[in-house]
Amino acid sequence: MKKIATFLAVLLLPCLTIAQIKEKGAFVLNVQIQQANPNVKLYLAYQFDGKRILDSADNKNGTYTFAGTVERPLHATLVSDHNQLGIQQLMKSSAKGASIDAMKIYLHPDTINLKTEKLVQNGVFPGSGMNNDNESLKGLLKAIDDERKAISQQLRSRGFIISTNDNTSRLPISEADSIQIRALVTRLDSLGAATRPVYKKFITDNPNSYIALQSLIMYAGSFPDVFVIEPMFNRLSAEVRNTSAGREFARFLTDRENILPGTKAPGFTQSDTEGKPVSLSSFNGKYVLIDFWASWCAPCRAANPELVRLYNDFKDRNFTILGVSLDEQAGKKLWLKAIKDDQLTWTQVSDLKHWDNSVVKLYSVRAIPQSFLIDPDGIIVARGLNLAELREKLQEILK
Repeated sequence: MKKIATFLAVLLLPCLTIAQIKEKGAFVLNVQIQQANPNVKLYLAYQFDGKRILDSADNKNGTYTFAGTVERPLHATLVSDHNQLGIQQLMKSSAKGASIDAMKIYLHPDTINLKTEKLVQNGVFPGSGMNNDNESLKGLLKAIDDERKAISQQLRSRGFIISTNDNTSRLPISEADSIQIRALVTRLDSLGAATRPVYKKFITDNPNSYIALQSLIMYAGSFPDVFVIEPMFNRLSAEVRNTSAGREFARFLTDRENILPGTKAPGFTQSDTEGKPVSLSSFNGKYVLIDFWASWCAPCRAANPELVRLYNDFKDRNFTILGVSLDEQAGKKLWLKAIKDDQLTWTQVSDLKHWDNSVVKLYSVRAIPQSFLIDPDGIIVARGLNLAELREKLQEILK
């Protein structure tokens, strides 16, 4: 680990050369549609610091133009409204499983050109660059992603992906549904494993690509084997490693030492559902499971019935749960609804900043559901246990 710390220190020194991967600055996105209907409107949606940013553009001689400023490369979604439904209705339709004409892209400081004959989802990026690399990776992952979407649709049909419509009710869960849901979630896990060789090859083949860094972040997961991941990171170009995301990832590798079992759990305070501050230290004297989840996370919602059973079995044995939600400000109602629908009676907190949640960053959480089991003295006992392993661990320590 000393070698990683040394490498991180080098990364944080002033750069002697100007990196070619520009991060902070203005972007212009031009979308050229050859067979554009004059009435079609395009929407560009992205998120920063827990806030949704939504822009729109009208057809001007077959071209749609967006402009703005970004602090770093950001994921964004480009949506085409062919029937003048409005972005809210389109998002509701998508949440219910309907197909919409959309494309996920990267926004970054530069002029970004996208060309298509009619549908945004069939667009291509002329030349080379970050979005071309991203499209290449998406092509390699297409078969896996298609199956993931099919499974998500099946989960959605059972009420586990909640519509943005606040009036949508979650379906009741029968025992048969519960068995099927567990099987679907297990299959999702196996598909996650199937992406690993794809990411690894892309990382190896594209050391100068920012998308290779993003692939490495996905490949590493929440609890990486540092002795495997560090050499892969070091083989990326200096330009890529010196981006803000590269420096954050280097820091993430060193931070692994701070949240290992046997170390003191980092303290934090966040507001509960009523806006009252709750500190981790207020649970001293009890075993507490810090459960990272979100109302929009299908695997989280699928696991909640078993988590409720586990809580009820152990709540009278000096054990409790502290939920930390990755919901966003605009989704607060869905967060509260999910708590009620899933009957989560333990304490829930969030700063409603999505993946920018301060506790998520403190614990270096990169995927959910995720959990940390803390003992009465505030020491991490275990992390990343599935529910069966967690039950076994609690039976062992709460005799």
